[in-house]
Amino acid sequence: MRLAVAALAVLLAGCASSPSADFSFALIGDLGYTPAQEPMVDNVLREINAEPLAFVVHDGDLGSPPNGSCTNELWARRLAQFQAAAHPLIYTPGDNEWTDCHAAEGAPGYEPLERLRALRATFFGGERSLGQRTIALVRQAGYPENARWAYGDVTFITLHVVGSNNNRGRTPEGDAEYAARNAADIAWLRQGFAAARASRAIMIIQQANIFPDFPPFPGGGPKEPSGYTDLRDALEQEASSLRKPVVLVHGDSHYFRIDQPLGRRTGRGGAGIPGLENFRRVETYGAPSHHWVQAFVRRDDPNVFSFRERIVAPNVMPR
Repeated sequence: MRLAVAALAVLLAGCASSPSADFSFALIGDLGYTPAQEPMVDNVLREINAEPLAFVVHDGDLGSPPNGSCTNELWARRLAQFQAAAHPLIYTPGDNEWTDCHAAEGAPGYEPLERLRALRATFFGGERSLGQRTIALVRQAGYPENARWAYGDVTFITLHVVGSNNNRGRTPEGDAEYAARNAADIAWLRQGFAAARASRAIMIIQQANIFPDFPPFPGGGPKEPSGYTDLRDALEQEASSLRKPVVLVHGDSHYFRIDQPLGRRTGRGGAGIPGLENFRRVETYGAPSHHWVQAFVRRDDPNVFSFRERIVAPNVMPR
């Protein structure tokens, strides 16, 4: 069975180089927040490995700080799981891996910027994805966690945008890190949209929920000054200009949803401005829900992308 799935995956990868090919891939994140949930993580990865997918993207948070997400030990476990994946696996960091690695978040003895340097060295050392079968990635100079790849006739990018206000507003050192990374993220976003002008569509994958006006929003609500305003404005500008399907995938709120929040301004009695019609936001499942989202790219779909909830049967909680 595994050989058959592997053979089909290789065939799928070869076909996806054609602009007319259909393919699908997996979206996951925010899994394994307690030791008791580790078997659920294994269940998700096992089910994904059994599917003929083009690749897998993990949108951040390898666990929670009180339960080891700041530790080299948990990183080693997740890295081994990612490298054992049957499909190419691309990972973008979450706040629980570094931003929240300090005493106030339940991780005494850790320092966020040291964890960020170590995280880059651990997960982002090469020019290819993780996994048993790999794909080539273009990485941003100085920010190797920001990646870009094309599959079929679609452009994909990851952005290092994290929860906890994107590391803004806690310490002067954190503010300096935020400012430099935010500028790099916006530049990478614009480069991704430039590349997408030769594609049918673009998908951006990051960890943070940047839409505080649409609850649930993590962390007890938005903080000011916001660590997301500049990026959100750039995203709206680029998506409006592209006039092709744009999807932003993120985790952070642990609330599965698909909607159109970008550019929406509400008014009384139904007045206002609707969400940008060519843009969709997809939020992946997160603990305590341990499931995954299957995304499809189809040549006969004018929206390019469609999505299916994949409920992992062993992880369904008895009611």
